[in-house]
Amino acid sequence: MPGIFKSYINRANRYFRNTEFRKSRLFKLLIASVTVFVLYLMLPSYKSIETNNEVGAIWSSEDLIAPFSFPVYKDENEYELEVKDVRKNIALVFDKVPEKIKIKDSLDVFEYKLRNILTAAENLEKNKQGYINSESLDSVKTGLGIQFTFPEWESLYRLYRNENIGENKISFDDFLNKVRNEIAYLSSKDIIDFDKDKILSKKISIKTPNDRLQNVISTEDISDRKDILNQLNSGFLRSVSDSLLKNTGLKISEHFIYDNLKYNSELTNLEIENRIEQIPRTIGIVRENERIISKHDPINRFTKMKLDSYKKVRLERIGVQDMFLQQLGKLFSVIILIIVLALFLYYIRPGVFEDNQKLILISSLILLEGFFAYLSLKLDVNLPVELLIFVPVASILLTIIFDSRLAFYTVTVICFFVAVIRGGDYPILFISFCGSVLAIFSERDIKIRTQIFRSFFFILIGYLMSILAVNLLRIEDTQKLWMKLMFGGINAIMSPIVAYGFLIFYERVFKITTDLTLLELSDFNHPLLKELSSKAPGTFHHSIIMGNLSEAAAEAIHANQILARVGCYYHDVGKLLKPQYFIENQLDQNNKHNELNPGISTKIIISHVKDGMDLAKKYKLPQKIIDFIPMHHGTTLVSYFYDKAKNLSKDEVVDYIYRYPGPKPQTKETGIVMLADAIEASTRAIEDPSPQKLESKIREVIRSRFIEGELDECDLTLKDLTKIKESFLKILIGIHHHRIKYPDKNQLELVSDL
Repeated sequence: MPGIFKSYINRANRYFRNTEFRKSRLFKLLIASVTVFVLYLMLPSYKSIETNNEVGAIWSSEDLIAPFSFPVYKDENEYELEVKDVRKNIALVFDKVPEKIKIKDSLDVFEYKLRNILTAAENLEKNKQGYINSESLDSVKTGLGIQFTFPEWESLYRLYRNENIGENKISFDDFLNKVRNEIAYLSSKDIIDFDKDKILSKKISIKTPNDRLQNVISTEDISDRKDILNQLNSGFLRSVSDSLLKNTGLKISEHFIYDNLKYNSELTNLEIENRIEQIPRTIGIVRENERIISKHDPINRFTKMKLDSYKKVRLERIGVQDMFLQQLGKLFSVIILIIVLALFLYYIRPGVFEDNQKLILISSLILLEGFFAYLSLKLDVNLPVELLIFVPVASILLTIIFDSRLAFYTVTVICFFVAVIRGGDYPILFISFCGSVLAIFSERDIKIRTQIFRSFFFILIGYLMSILAVNLLRIEDTQKLWMKLMFGGINAIMSPIVAYGFLIFYERVFKITTDLTLLELSDFNHPLLKELSSKAPGTFHHSIIMGNLSEAAAEAIHANQILARVGCYYHDVGKLLKPQYFIENQLDQNNKHNELNPGISTKIIISHVKDGMDLAKKYKLPQKIIDFIPMHHGTTLVSYFYDKAKNLSKDEVVDYIYRYPGPKPQTKETGIVMLADAIEASTRAIEDPSPQKLESKIREVIRSRFIEGELDECDLTLKDLTKIKESFLKILIGIHHHRIKYPDKNQLELVSDL
């Protein structure tokens, strides 16, 4: 099973990396539809008044006039407190149970049976046929109704035989009489089948058989089982020193003391419901055409109740058509924001818009933040949990994975989604926007992963300042302010931590190669680069020079400089396996290819592409880096051995045997590296390189690759090629600049004498 599961995952990964999937317009529509639908489900059911009104806020809209009369409902929290108060102070109802069994008669029967058992035990002992714990008496003991342990039976038997019990001497008859008297005394009390400590009101109502409720009595005038046990222990049992005999008396007493007040849950709940129904739900009325609130008036507690009541009544008056229009408005709100984001990506970031995998990534972040907002709305806690909507997480991830401009635009849309999901919550929109934008600025030039945590200070400043601004605007109390500042601080601490974990997740799941990954790969201590520098030093040096050329060219045409440079470092790692067959690694004049025919030499040369890809996969390099290995040669001809083969053979030599398998460069960065590879190698062979010779050679190589069609599949324009040529020339002039010819030793001595 694990093998089958793994094969399905690999198949899915291959499908997601497929070009058709990544550019499918139909799948784009599916991504947008799923995103819109899920966000639509998160939106609140209604919001009759657009703004989120809180006590202390200023009413910024026009005067609100009541279009109809409506009652002013109490605040829900206040009403719930009154309901809790009713439940707490209600007198529980108990049924008065008439005594159906005479306790005296029951005790007489019990005593008669007990004496018979003890007499039978005495006879067994006299006849040496048994004892009190003899099995022959088990059936008789069962009919007694009370189960005593073997030691307790022995204690009763010794008492029946008038033997001394501890320090006290008491007869069997005295013991039973004391038990009778205690039972008779306690049975005269009102005893409930309920724990008195759980009666919060400390009072109960008693229902008599004629269905009439007596006066409410205090729990101090009644007893429960715990009280009875305490009274038994502090009463006659206190004088009994033998613990076994004491337990025996306790069992007898408990058996014959009955609860005469039975808890009636049905009547109690009915009484609670009646009391709750009597609690008024309203505290006034607003007449038609009456002003609810004026523009610029502060919202006080009573005004908020009127606004909330207006919302509630408006909702109740909404018809089927109005409900449909309201749902349509919710859907349009989501669609408009998605379209705004889609237009930005289409016109400003077309590369991202075309890649469905990247769109899924952005969609997942939007839905994640939307879920945080939805969860904050559903949590019924009296805490500012809305400040734990980690919008800065999205801003950090989008900045690192894409760029700061895309991050800024997307996070702005996310902040609007958060506000819409929370029912038009402007303060959280403002606070989230401030903290997230500062987080973007803190991650623009990130070099190592741990720099993610420096965003803590920026997020903290953004949240604290914006929370303080909102508090001053609303004139909230100090305690509430401190609580919000604390939650803002928690957000600032948690956001970089959450972003750090999600970055690793997105890199692995979506196969994203961020600049952070590239910077880590550019470290010369990477095992593959260390091996390259030791086994193929010439190739390693060639790769470094290429990296400098490609980085400068990428910067000139606004391509990814880091990707171009790191691609150069790994483009020729396949030469590790046979370094001696490549000219840059041959320290002497003995060329290995002199002993081989051109066909074999070509196979060895071309094989470094496949070997390089295998090594790259072994060391788990990103696909973006692996692409440089075949693409930097494209389908070019190994011209040296091709010409050599034509000179040696009289027959026609087909050129496809002497060509690299490709593919051609697909991106600007791979196209730059192809040109840098050919130019670095060809300019190294120029004798006495002057700027004119270097420029001529660069122009010749670029023109050759262009005419051969090797650059047809990448996005390099003629203008880009001109800029690439100029940047290459600057670097190569610096590398091949003329040096001063120093005098020999004798001339130096002569100069020093002078």
